[in-house]
Amino acid sequence: MNNIWRKIKLNIENSRFFSRNTTPKIISIIFAMMLWLYVMGEVNPQSVIELNNVDVGLLNVEDVQQSGLVVMGQKDFTVNVKISGRRNELYKISPKDILVRADLRGFNEGVNSVPVEVSTPPNVELVDISPKQIKITLDEIVKMQKNVEVKVTSKPTEGFEVGKSLISPEKVMVEGPESLVNTVTKIVAEVNVSDLQEDIIERLPLKAVNRDGKEVSGVEVKNKYADVTLPILRTKEVPIDISYEGEAKKGFKITNITLREDTVTIVGKKEIIENIQKIQAKTVNLSGLDQTLRKDISLILPEGVSIRDMAKDPTVLIRVEAIKTKEIFFKKEEVNIKDLKEDYMVDLSRMPDNIKVEITAIESELSTINKENINLYINGSDLSEGLYYVRLSYDIAKEVEGSRVAPEEVDLIIKKREKEPSTPTNTEKESDESDELNESEEKEQPEELPI
Repeated sequence: MNNIWRKIKLNIENSRFFSRNTTPKIISIIFAMMLWLYVMGEVNPQSVIELNNVDVGLLNVEDVQQSGLVVMGQKDFTVNVKISGRRNELYKISPKDILVRADLRGFNEGVNSVPVEVSTPPNVELVDISPKQIKITLDEIVKMQKNVEVKVTSKPTEGFEVGKSLISPEKVMVEGPESLVNTVTKIVAEVNVSDLQEDIIERLPLKAVNRDGKEVSGVEVKNKYADVTLPILRTKEVPIDISYEGEAKKGFKITNITLREDTVTIVGKKEIIENIQKIQAKTVNLSGLDQTLRKDISLILPEGVSIRDMAKDPTVLIRVEAIKTKEIFFKKEEVNIKDLKEDYMVDLSRMPDNIKVEITAIESELSTINKENINLYINGSDLSEGLYYVRLSYDIAKEVEGSRVAPEEVDLIIKKREKEPSTPTNTEKESDESDELNESEEKEQPEELPI
């Protein structure tokens, strides 16, 4: 208060209003202030104030629930209230002193505009309320049965997987507002299987979830828990062992057998799976095949063992080809005489002009065989001068089913090579001439007559 009077005094001293007749003017101001204080304190005039965010209480909610309805969405409402009264009375009032209510009795399912009723303290009158109505959504309470499922929230240990769960009960009742209950797709019991290698047998809490897997709040699951049995199974990849019996039809050959899947992943109890090294398949009969065939094979599974991720049985592809014959002709000059001694030569005059090599092989291989793949020859290592009846031999650089040569034996003349005449040296020439001269002299001598 001293600060206020000090400021008033300072303003008076600096004002022109008080430059003349200062004392009467100060007395007038003091009298006016005293009059104002009297009026405000003793007369207590009528005033209007506004109270904001006054809570709205909902009436007869229990009656609404008994009729099968429930309040949805917003449940905490506030309004702004204007009230009038004597100033001294109004300053004593807070929002908690104003009673605002909305009666839900008689309203139906859906969005309802519910009037707001206001009760004020004594000596205070209501001037205005905003808003005058609040929007209340009522939804029907329903019960609906939903399936119960086990939800695995983690990955099992490497080499293990989760088996088919058993849960009791399999269905439970869900109660709540129809709009919420309709969003519930299932009831789940969550289980963590990290680092587990043994079966899980537990009693687990249940919760309602929507199609996105998120929990639906505002509904009640009547069964709070379920008994869950969850097998933890061993997995292992093993080869398929398969045997065959029988042969292809005459004139055909099985050239290749290919398994589309030569391994499978087996699943079962740990103590069973760890002792299995392979899976046996039923024997495949190949008898009488005359064309390529793709055949399903059946696996012989031990008891308690199943196959993982196999939509259908594995298959085997059996490739079958026809066996055919091809004739290749050689001229007699194309026959190779191997290892013939250098002093001898060959006379082919008695050999046939053409020799036939007949090849039998699968069709795909036969088409690649020609003269370049065949070496037709006669072994001459033991032959000397003379006429021989020899066997024709051959080598084929391809895999064939059979072969023969016709004729198998031929006449072959071996001759000794003629030596070329040698040119005499000078010494040899002189010697020859000396010998000829001596012979001539001897001839010229007269024969001795007998005595």
